[in-house]
Amino acid sequence: MSKSLAVAISVGILAAVWNALSGDYLGSIVATSIPVGFIAWACSGLAGKSDAMQKTVIGMTFGAIIASVAVVIGGFDLPVIGASDEVGVGLAAAILVLVSGRASQVSNVGINVLGFASAFTLSPNAASIAAMDLSNPVAIVLVSSILGVVAGNLAGRLAAAIK
Repeated sequence: MSKSLAVAISVGILAAVWNALSGDYLGSIVATSIPVGFIAWACSGLAGKSDAMQKTVIGMTFGAIIASVAVVIGGFDLPVIGASDEVGVGLAAAILVLVSGRASQVSNVGINVLGFASAFTLSPNAASIAAMDLSNPVAIVLVSSILGVVAGNLAGRLAAAIK
């Protein structure tokens, strides 16, 4: 069997299983996002084999935290420039890039930006950011990132086993 066919089969099986579990089983326990998980799955492939889980989960969660900062900044009435989502997103994006250049745990700007964008797909607003439970976009990105990286790792192992 070719490598690409083995990978296709393993990805298809694990994607279907994860989709079923997320909707029926995991959904009743913890809030997850299948699209965010698939983004993390892809990021883990881009992060490198040795520390894919660490780089992906920390980077995407960091990006989600910075997206929360954008929402908070956008809600302030800032002198001269006023308040707007655009200002919040712009300042938060600058913070994201500046911090990633100084901290090795979040040095992959691409993964951080995907976490940032993922949090916005979950419709963060002041209420959801303030929620101190698993409905908070940061918590959803964290849990979904972990599940996505685990699914990617399992897909790689399954592909190797069926090849």
